[in-house]
Amino acid sequence: MKTISITWKNSQKALRASSTFLKVGTFVGLNLAGMGINAVHAAPHTHGEGKLQILQAGSEWQFVLQLPAADVLGFEYAPSTASEKKRYKETQKVFQRFDDIFTLSNTCELLDTTLESPWEVANEHDEHDEHDEHDEPDEHDEHDEHDEHDEHESEHEDHAHRNTHSDFRVAYLLSCQGPVKRIEMTGFPHWPSLQHVNAIWVTNKGQGALEITPSQPTLLISS
Repeated sequence: MKTISITWKNSQKALRASSTFLKVGTFVGLNLAGMGINAVHAAPHTHGEGKLQILQAGSEWQFVLQLPAADVLGFEYAPSTASEKKRYKETQKVFQRFDDIFTLSNTCELLDTTLESPWEVANEHDEHDEHDEHDEPDEHDEHDEHDEHDEHESEHEDHAHRNTHSDFRVAYLLSCQGPVKRIEMTGFPHWPSLQHVNAIWVTNKGQGALEITPSQPTLLISS
């Protein structure tokens, strides 16, 4: 799992807010169980289906979006070709732009963005392969290299198999001066195969759950 933390404004404030949300997250797990909507996020990974959690603690808000890699990238294995790596990096950039994914009814300041990607950026193997090309193996080395190559392919296949059902997960931390009553997920065009997102929220004044779709991407919540 690759985690990227983006530089944010007012870092001390963001750190305090992050600590608050750790406590809120514990509360949410207990509170949603009583509502019966924790099952929305306990469901197994399903292609075409995303998950969104929205938490409020005072003026601070946290959005946690989780999407299947198959819908985000069009494939669900570690990128290996140049085009796959390019797609992977472009996807990470999209997740780093909150305004490309959500539109809010109130002006908020983005304090922190943390992205968890399912794989490391696949450049390290290329560097190792280039280094190996400088060595001229003898016949025995060539035989050993062939065996190692077969083992590497087998390991790669096993690795790809183990990474089936992988997800991208991004958390945004915001500071909002007023209540956020309307949230529109405008990021659906980035992921054409994404059919719906199961959203749950807990605010200072209430909690709820709703399925949002490309045709109905708006949440109206009480805050």
